[in-house]
Amino acid sequence: MGNNRTVSKTIGFAVLFIGCLTVLYVTTMYKLTWILPIVCIWVAIQLGVYLKSIITLDQLFRNIMYALLLSTFLNQSVISVNVGAFSLFLYRILLLLAIVLYISTALYKKRIVEDFNHSGLSYIWLFFGGWILYGSISVLWSISIIASIKYMFLLIMGIAFVYLASMTFKTRQQLKLFLAGWLGMTVLLMGIGFVNYFFSIQLPSSGLYGASIYKLSYPTAVFFNQNDFAVYLGISFFFFLAVAKNAKRPILKGSMLVLSVMVLILLYLTESRAAMLAVGGGGLVYLFLLIPKRWKKIILCTLSGMFLLGCLLFANRGIAKFQMLIDSAGEYGLNEVLPSNLARINLLRNTFYYLLDSYGFGIGAGNIPYYLEHKSYFPTGNVYQVHNWFAEIAGNFGLVIVLGYLLMLVYAFIEFYRIYQSINSGTDKMLLESCMIGMVAFLISSISPSSVMNLYFHWVFLGFVLSTLSVYKNRKLES
Repeated sequence: MGNNRTVSKTIGFAVLFIGCLTVLYVTTMYKLTWILPIVCIWVAIQLGVYLKSIITLDQLFRNIMYALLLSTFLNQSVISVNVGAFSLFLYRILLLLAIVLYISTALYKKRIVEDFNHSGLSYIWLFFGGWILYGSISVLWSISIIASIKYMFLLIMGIAFVYLASMTFKTRQQLKLFLAGWLGMTVLLMGIGFVNYFFSIQLPSSGLYGASIYKLSYPTAVFFNQNDFAVYLGISFFFFLAVAKNAKRPILKGSMLVLSVMVLILLYLTESRAAMLAVGGGGLVYLFLLIPKRWKKIILCTLSGMFLLGCLLFANRGIAKFQMLIDSAGEYGLNEVLPSNLARINLLRNTFYYLLDSYGFGIGAGNIPYYLEHKSYFPTGNVYQVHNWFAEIAGNFGLVIVLGYLLMLVYAFIEFYRIYQSINSGTDKMLLESCMIGMVAFLISSISPSSVMNLYFHWVFLGFVLSTLSVYKNRKLES
């Protein structure tokens, strides 16, 4: 009897869903965008009612989060519809649905405070809440209010994913599924990247779509440009490497090694110098983790001594070289095209002056592009994004927020390292190495993209890192 009822509900929902898709198609065809939110809300309600009849709210939320995780890597290449100043696509739709489900379930079971405290990351959540609050207040002194609202929308969506991830992935087994989802989607994106290179075909979501023929062979997959893709590949390389190192089955170990080599090849084809530097820097930190404990202090002291000696010997030459670059960057007019390295120097110089002008408080969420376009101190060759994640945070939100963000990452790395020193399990090492070396790769390569705020995989990676930190701080080492 129960099965017949389920079949009837499924058929009824399928008919209703097809009808909604038809309405959605008609509204898109005739550009009746005002109907789209109503249709989407109606579909979401009917989907929720149907799923609630066959699974619990907790199961539904968890399944939505897994779907959300996979959809993140598709970026805006699936179901992208413009609604006024914003665009709706699969990731945002699923994230909104997940937020509604979590709040509904948590309020119904009266566990919001319990979830917050039990994560073991209370101070980190307070920092994120302070970031959102400060960003919202900064709208008051922003020149471009629309840019601030759009930027805050991206920030809130990103932080929401990070929080929901930590509420979802609470065991080692779930973290392994999280990592498996990342690696599986990476294989798909690598395939698209190689298609970009060999066949000079770009997806419409790429900024190179319709560009000159010599640019069409850059691997971009579903990202806007090759630099964004390179940051993602840099993190993924160490994920593959960590699995290969700690896997017990030879087939899995061999396949992960092959995939890591393919990632390196694709990374080289993007021609992203920052991402290649990230692989080198991450590789050095990885080697440091693997060497015997008794040698670590000796090597660390030796490297520190060599670094200080190098600074003493080459400081004057380095300063002179840097000053020459700054002088060269100042020789161009405001509308002239600059070489990439000189443009980046001037972008950072402008951002530094904006920070001084705002007394360290930042010029307001999302306002750096407006300032670079209309209030530029130094020429940037008509480039209006700062191309440095930490400068982006500092320029928009001020010194307190960027220092808080850095302290969060440093704290997470130190905690991971402490735990890493005391565990022997291959699964534990795989998860901790992925987080630690992935963080190093991200920190270095984040100077490459024009903006990191709208790179959704960055928030997924941060969600993975903080979910892992929460699990290990609570010692939930379930099999």
